[in-house]
Amino acid sequence: MLTPLTPIEKTMDCPQIHLAIDRADTVRWSIRDSGGRLETSNARAVRYAFNVIGVPLLVLAGINPGGLAGDGGHAVLNAADGRIRELLQLKQSHGCPPRATGLTGMDDLALLGELASVQAKIDADRGEEAELFKERTRLLDGLRLVPAPAAVPAALISPEPAKDKKPAATDDYP
Repeated sequence: MLTPLTPIEKTMDCPQIHLAIDRADTVRWSIRDSGGRLETSNARAVRYAFNVIGVPLLVLAGINPGGLAGDGGHAVLNAADGRIRELLQLKQSHGCPPRATGLTGMDDLALLGELASVQAKIDADRGEEAELFKERTRLLDGLRLVPAPAAVPAALISPEPAKDKKPAATDDYP
């Protein structure tokens, strides 16, 4: 699970902060690509009740419940969202330059302002939790800017895969 920023992380410079944001965003996208979603308090309460009451009843009835109901990636996705928010706040406090996002007319520091507003509503329990989660997800989904093909150097684009080259990733560890 992604942890809150440590004191040493708070001393990062701008390039290190950008790298940390990219890493946390990669974890977040991995969860999202695997079907991860945020879970509302009501959905969590129903899941907990099923795990505490429903699973034992199914077992007593001789039915295999297939294990406990999971949170659909909520805990890790929520932690990744929180870490990205903390890193964006650190970036802002260090005066780092903004970066473009996938959201039209919004850089990452402007996104932070919108994100802070949504998170304040979530924390204060003001508004429909599911809608606020959707908005937070929309904002953070837009954080990553996928470079246009023209921005990728031609040397990195190969018309066909090389047959005699080994893959870059190996199982060799330093």
